[in-house]
Amino acid sequence: MATTFHRALETAFIDKLAALAGSAADGKGNWWSDVLADEKLLIGVRGGYLNVYWRGQSIFRVSPSAAGLSVSTHEKYLLDPSLEAQVPMIDGAFDLRHLLERGFIGKYEGPETLKKLKASSGVYAGTEKKGCHEIAVRNSNLIDVEIAFPGVTALDDEGPERIAPRIDFAAIQADGDGAKLAFWEAKDFSNPELRAREPGIPKVIRQIEVYKHYLHENAAAVEDSYRRMAANLLALKAMGWARPLSPVIEDVASGKRRLSVGTEPKVGLVIFGFDMAQRDGGGWKGHHARLKDSIPDIVYAGDPKYIKLPV
Repeated sequence: MATTFHRALETAFIDKLAALAGSAADGKGNWWSDVLADEKLLIGVRGGYLNVYWRGQSIFRVSPSAAGLSVSTHEKYLLDPSLEAQVPMIDGAFDLRHLLERGFIGKYEGPETLKKLKASSGVYAGTEKKGCHEIAVRNSNLIDVEIAFPGVTALDDEGPERIAPRIDFAAIQADGDGAKLAFWEAKDFSNPELRAREPGIPKVIRQIEVYKHYLHENAAAVEDSYRRMAANLLALKAMGWARPLSPVIEDVASGKRRLSVGTEPKVGLVIFGFDMAQRDGGGWKGHHARLKDSIPDIVYAGDPKYIKLPV
């Protein structure tokens, strides 16, 4: 199967990021140095660009350009969350004069601006996205988030369909003297994709089958991309990135450990967002049993802050 799986950044792009980080050494800082200093932000490497995520929302999209770096954010994140005044309505029309003058974040002015962008973007994060973010920032062996696989042709009970899979996490585990990639689909307990009426199959099982098939068919490309991505993350750490980085990822980056998808790709399931009554309820037990029959690796925690991915 032909593949276009490519996640790592080129050296020239890394060099431009490093130069920007170095330019903040005068103590004045810049948006990139503020991002690196915030251990709660996630940096998603995307091959030709990178995303800076807050609770699943990309507050910066960064790509190389002839002049240096091209940086953008979504327009809806620029409404200043500190606004408090009332807007008068006159003859059915809102008087926007003052809002247009002071209602938007017009210039990046240090950590306070980054704080506002996080507040504005966080409004759009659903429960599952928030939970995934909490898991990601607490697991130092996690190497990638929001992983889009190139579209593949698959068969299900309804015939051929074209799908573009996207899985939540990729992590690296120690595996003897080597290292193994492990992928994880994360679901809030309320997600209907965890359930199906008999004799149907929960949609998440189908999703994980597709992920495994793709990883098996494209193992070499995936391994190479994540080996180079590990080196990217080590380079970000050298720039001052505050987020903890697992020693296993560092070993892969330096070549001390060989990275592998394995003969049987590991794709597990993370479930969060429930209480004891929901977990132990009779209605869930049947769904849980069906999931376990098809997905050996399932990690649970009511609060996503307590999810620990195997290392």
